[in-house]
Amino acid sequence: MPAEPFQIEFNYQETPYIGIVTPIEKGKQTWYSVQLESENQESNVAIVARPSQSALEDWDFSCEGEDDPLDYYDKDLLQEIGEAIERYLVDPNKTEKIDI
Repeated sequence: MPAEPFQIEFNYQETPYIGIVTPIEKGKQTWYSVQLESENQESNVAIVARPSQSALEDWDFSCEGEDDPLDYYDKDLLQEIGEAIERYLVDPNKTEKIDI
């Protein structure tokens, strides 16, 4: 697992996104602080992603404080963030953008 911050890039609903992901060690798990911005700067995301304990979801997300991230962000966008993190963890040298 990388300990240094890394960059993710992807396209979501025809809008390019780029973000900085900082791994955070939480006991035996690694969480990821994500600062994401759309290319047109109309959308900014600040969120924490962590591997889900649920068999139904791959990732759990949280905002600072007690806010539900689904109050602010589309669930599919959050899942794409998780998938972009996974792609990096599988192959840190892969930098291609993937359209969804």
